[in-house]
Amino acid sequence: AVVSTQSTGDIALIALFTEPLHRFHHFLVGHMTRESVQAALQNGITAQQILDFLRAHAHPQMLGNTPVIPATVTDQLFLWEMERTRISTDEGVLYSQFLSDADFRVVQEYAQNIGCVMWYNSQKRLLVVNKRGHNDVKKYWKTYKKEHGECS
Repeated sequence: AVVSTQSTGDIALIALFTEPLHRFHHFLVGHMTRESVQAALQNGITAQQILDFLRAHAHPQMLGNTPVIPATVTDQLFLWEMERTRISTDEGVLYSQFLSDADFRVVQEYAQNIGCVMWYNSQKRLLVVNKRGHNDVKKYWKTYKKEHGECS
């Protein structure tokens, strides 16, 4: 990113979403990386705000271009912003103390049937259920163990 400015405030702003490389009398050169932009996004700066800043402070030679900011840069900024919303976190409960594959399958199938499985690994007998379904799965597992013995 090349920004035409002498303002220390603008220089501080560009440092929020770039890795500054060179500072000259009337402009600053910085490298926008996924990490530098992600850090800005985490601090509440949007891709649109970054683009608005770059347009407002574009080097005079860039102002003759249409668009002023290349489409690849615009697209990449929005893709990096979308990455942040692509991943979501939910609380879950891990079940991992199954004594047999049969015990694991019974609980995993019950949890699947009531729609609370978040993730499972049959080989390692690991099951994660969401918080909403945890009490039902726990109650089912206790009842199942009573009816079928502690070990299967």
